[in-house]
Amino acid sequence: MNKNFWNELAAQGPIVALAPMDGYCDSAFRQVNKTIAPNMIPFSEFYSADGLVHSKDLAKRVLPHADIEKPLIIQIFGKDPEKFRQAAILIESYGVSGIDINMGCPAKKVVKSGHGSSLMINRDTAFKIVEEMAKAVKIPISVKTRLGWENHDLLVEFCKGLENAGANLITVHGRTYKQAFTGKADFTGIYNLKQHLNIPVIANGDVMDYDDGAKKIIHPSNRNQIIYPDDTPLLGLGGSMKNLDGFMIGRASFGNPWCFLPGSYCPTLEEILVTMELHARLLIDTKGPKWALEIRKHLVQYLRGFPGVKLYRTRLVHTETLDDVFGVTADIRREHANLLTMPLEKSTEAAFTEAWDQCNG
Repeated sequence: MNKNFWNELAAQGPIVALAPMDGYCDSAFRQVNKTIAPNMIPFSEFYSADGLVHSKDLAKRVLPHADIEKPLIIQIFGKDPEKFRQAAILIESYGVSGIDINMGCPAKKVVKSGHGSSLMINRDTAFKIVEEMAKAVKIPISVKTRLGWENHDLLVEFCKGLENAGANLITVHGRTYKQAFTGKADFTGIYNLKQHLNIPVIANGDVMDYDDGAKKIIHPSNRNQIIYPDDTPLLGLGGSMKNLDGFMIGRASFGNPWCFLPGSYCPTLEEILVTMELHARLLIDTKGPKWALEIRKHLVQYLRGFPGVKLYRTRLVHTETLDDVFGVTADIRREHANLLTMPLEKSTEAAFTEAWDQCNG
């Protein structure tokens, strides 16, 4: 892998990536999504730069990955440039394709520690972190951040500083630190940012699927020039303003790896059940006996909006063995045999939000 990785990828068409999400983007989750959408670029959960440097156990647990996950981007957080440098060297030794720096997490405990979004206002440290990492490794360094602290007035200045320090890609979540995850994502500041940088810029926030993201990355002034040929969802962007280079999909991927496919793909019930079983197996392979607790939060997402979902959800959140999972999927196949080969319409955003709240409330 080389520093031009992101530029070369952007030249081929929209970059489509799995957003880094703590507690979700482990190896099993990444493998499931890559199985369904092999052209998607997976980002990992965020790991502590300090933790990776000081704990061999942590590094051995989270950095090994399967070939199907490549090109894999590992995201890390922290505030010590020297620890970031050491962590970068360690991560590169595991054969990953790039390293992403978390400069956008709004969690209070993260920001209070000087990590995540706090680096947007501790800019000298942010630039030093990028500079030290870029000099230490041959793989590309990227940064994921937000529109700003309270507004996006200083976004361009901040990101130009990151580019000058050696960043090869910038991802911007369309909300400020103060917004956290409230309100709607706004890409206006991200479109403006793209006009000022020479490196790829991708957007994140409220992207529901491939087609939604492909439309949102087009600068508003160019949208009437989009061409949708039969064989390609997005081509011939044209226009006088630069379009964004790609997008990330986050929570909409829970139980829905098909969201990374163009054409608003709707899987059949059988495809969903097979994918649930694959996910369970992969968790056993990668996490061993801890898999049961992990799989519960994933499996219920696959069935959101499905008839009788409450009954199946109750069973799935109490699974303790692989046999328990296969017992549920076998019952669904038997009780809904007439639906197995039918594409199931995707849940609405409201239904998705309701399912998310129920599973995490």
